[in-house]
Amino acid sequence: MSERRPSGPVATAELEKELTRIAWRVERWIDPGPSAVVAGAASAAVAASLLMPWSDPFTGWQVLTGQAGLGPLPRLFALVTITGLVVSALALLTRFWPLAWAATTVSAAGTVTGLWAVWSRQTGTADADIGPGLVVAVIGFCVLLVTWVRILLTACPRDGAPPA
Repeated sequence: MSERRPSGPVATAELEKELTRIAWRVERWIDPGPSAVVAGAASAAVAASLLMPWSDPFTGWQVLTGQAGLGPLPRLFALVTITGLVVSALALLTRFWPLAWAATTVSAAGTVTGLWAVWSRQTGTADADIGPGLVVAVIGFCVLLVTWVRILLTACPRDGAPPA
């Protein structure tokens, strides 16, 4: 009626394997804690920057849709901005460790492309300027990058491969 389980070293090894599998599954999830508030606020600032002027008459949405002729780098930054907002929101909502890595990677790309966009606006033509929206977006991505790196460093799984 009742199944008898083996005892001794075999049972201990099986139990250890099962506990390792459970721990690996649990470690794939992150707990950002108070950093989630910082990431959420930075994401809100980046989203709000799309409504602000990125260059004299053009807002971030106009750059994103191609209505502004500011060049390829501000447009690339606008595309990375949307991607960063989506991935960061998904990572915060699901708390899945690979999505946190993706959010970190996109935040790093957003920081670099944002700095390129600012550089391209400053060195373009004599009437080139940068608006407050572009500055807020770049600063927001810098904050997101630091926040996601901090979250990953505190929640990094100890072992990269699942146990057998």
